[in-house]
Amino acid sequence: MPELERMLTQLGRELDYPKTPDLAGTVAARLRELGSQAAPAAPTARARRLPRLLPPAGLRRSLALALIALLVLAGTVFAAVPGVRDAVLEFFGLRGATVERREMLPEVPRVRPLRLGERVSLAEASKSLSFTPLVPATLGPPDAVYVRRGVPGGEVSLAYKPRPGLPEARSTKLGLLLGEFRGDLAPEYIGKVAPQTTKIERLRVDGARAIWIEGAPHFFFYRAPGSAYGVTERSLRLAANVLLLEGGRMLVRLEGAFDRERAVVIARSLR
Repeated sequence: MPELERMLTQLGRELDYPKTPDLAGTVAARLRELGSQAAPAAPTARARRLPRLLPPAGLRRSLALALIALLVLAGTVFAAVPGVRDAVLEFFGLRGATVERREMLPEVPRVRPLRLGERVSLAEASKSLSFTPLVPATLGPPDAVYVRRGVPGGEVSLAYKPRPGLPEARSTKLGLLLGEFRGDLAPEYIGKVAPQTTKIERLRVDGARAIWIEGAPHFFFYRAPGSAYGVTERSLRLAANVLLLEGGRMLVRLEGAFDRERAVVIARSLR
């Protein structure tokens, strides 16, 4: 059952609803009017149980409000990408990112240039961010560094050219694109939408929560900071294999044509 349908079903169970008309009682009353001595119909087992099963009215209202809020949030997230509002099969989340598996995807967008922000040095990036950028020790300094300042706390992207162990990814033309930002300040900043054929796996990297996305190409997009509705078709792009890593306040994203083992090795070397 799709997620939204499950939540609607649960909401229906918790809300108060009008009682079913007591047809038996009505008929019995009419018979009494006609002089019948028939005894009133005994309450059904279900009617006897309901007062004990249902929580107090105040609690029911609280549950209903909580579920409605959940539905509003789900609708915001699931309808964020135009043209991809069909059933959500699975939903995954980390601090800073959401991943949705859907029945259908929009048409494949044309290849677009990466919009990574302003190119700076690693030292300059450190001064303009609210965190210290992490660099993979196994790879050394990046070939290029970019900063996007419109994100709460800032976002840095480290670009590595293709090399042995880092084959060129069709989505970026790079061997590795490593993005970092404060997931605690932008809890749903990036989003991913994947088809059923894409592998999505939860895992831990040295105790930190992570999600690995591999296989069929999936879509990657940014949400405008402070608004879950800031997604447009223009912001969608295809992405290669990706490891999303939640480390404390940070959300780290590693994209490339490498496998999961290689991604984990790189992630573990972040310093």
